[in-house]
Amino acid sequence: MSHRVAIIEFINESNTFTVLRTGMADFFASHYFQGDEIPDKFRGTGSEVGGAIEVAERRGWNPVYITAAHAEPGGPVTEAARVEITGECLRRLREHGPFDGVFVALHGAMVTETDEDGDCQFLRAIREVVGDDIPLAITLDLHANIADELAGQAQIAVSFRTYPHVDMREVGVEACELLHRALEGEVTPRLLIRRPPMLVGCDDGRTTEDGPMCRLLDLAAHEAQAPGILNVAVNAGFTDADVQAAGPSVLVTYDTGQTSVQGADAVAARICDRIWSFRDHWDLPVPLADCIARLKTTHPGKGPVVVADFSDNPGSGAYSDCTALIAALLEAGIENAAAGALLDPKAARELAAHGIGAEVTLSIGGKTDASVGGGPLQVTGMVQAVSDGSFTFEGPMFTGLPGSCGLSVCLRVQGIDIMIVSDRMQMLDKNVFRAVGIEPSEKTLLAVKSMQHFKGAFGPIASEIIITDAGGLCTPDVKRRSYTRLRRPVFPLDEVHA
Repeated sequence: MSHRVAIIEFINESNTFTVLRTGMADFFASHYFQGDEIPDKFRGTGSEVGGAIEVAERRGWNPVYITAAHAEPGGPVTEAARVEITGECLRRLREHGPFDGVFVALHGAMVTETDEDGDCQFLRAIREVVGDDIPLAITLDLHANIADELAGQAQIAVSFRTYPHVDMREVGVEACELLHRALEGEVTPRLLIRRPPMLVGCDDGRTTEDGPMCRLLDLAAHEAQAPGILNVAVNAGFTDADVQAAGPSVLVTYDTGQTSVQGADAVAARICDRIWSFRDHWDLPVPLADCIARLKTTHPGKGPVVVADFSDNPGSGAYSDCTALIAALLEAGIENAAAGALLDPKAARELAAHGIGAEVTLSIGGKTDASVGGGPLQVTGMVQAVSDGSFTFEGPMFTGLPGSCGLSVCLRVQGIDIMIVSDRMQMLDKNVFRAVGIEPSEKTLLAVKSMQHFKGAFGPIASEIIITDAGGLCTPDVKRRSYTRLRRPVFPLDEVHA
């Protein structure tokens, strides 16, 4: 029997502390596809939808590709963008239904202007069209903030197990294979959710240093061997969103035919206890002054030193236009370096107009909020390259998918090639630098705007990695923020005895 399955993507990680909002232009800058465009763009890629396509073809489904919308992390999604994307999705669902099942790739930390849980808001709308009786499977980023309502909207949830997220395709495959089993009547899945009284935990989900998150994932894998436990997802949460459910959580997908809700809850409780035991295990970035001091004593090794500005990571919704790190590198006299990607559309247009080879004095960066991470930086440099910013992700994240930074330039200032872009882009792929002719492997130092994802592409070529906090919006010091919607009491903002 061929199952008719709707395949959908709507992804945004929303930072509620930014002055910005995420609108349709941000989705168009990343990707926004409809219908048959989706398999053409996603087949064979390292994405959740790529994994769904693989299962659909292997299992002989009759897939109906609805909408694939993705924007870089930013402020809450505007109501206009939410209505447009949701409306188009619902129109296509009505036109092509009925369905036997639904697959939705989500982030899990989307906030809209009308709902602090944009993901459940979207799932509610889908349910109004497809009904409550058919199975719905979702994939989630491991930085999802999970509200209780999710357990009533989806039956299957599978979260990433890697950070950097290099298992997107595999997670899509796993979720869709569970959906297939439900469609075949082999299992009757349900979701259970638990969370410890914490805002931070799981060492932010890092899996490259064999730390707390790796131990938690080992425990989750062990618990998933029990009869009736179909999947155990551990989410580190997203602290840059002031929402009730922000922080770590555990989702258990279980088969009601083999285990009880009490059995699933016991699994989640054991993992939550383990998360709590790691509450003081934080791998924090070094202050900028300490970072520069280390660079002055570092001798060139085999491969570049990679300095990552944790605080200006666009992957957490930061502005990506902070200049403090670049200014410090220039003052320190660092040479044969590259830095990026600095967001400044105005500077990109001005430099492009001057053209390659021109020497230009101008102000770069710091234009979104001069009080955060350094204001505008006055520099004199030579334009090395101008491009439309288009590239294809080399991987290991988003492998094969198209990307763009918009109009982009490479400006050489003293000994540093600065990549200036028109659209925010986390520096998580070597091809981002290459979009303006910068070859990362040829540099002595690379300064990247990223927290962790850069390690997937740059870790293998780095002689040393230094993660710094240069005062951007996404500092890990959560006590410097004002949370008004977060459940309380919660560690580390309050004294909690769990």
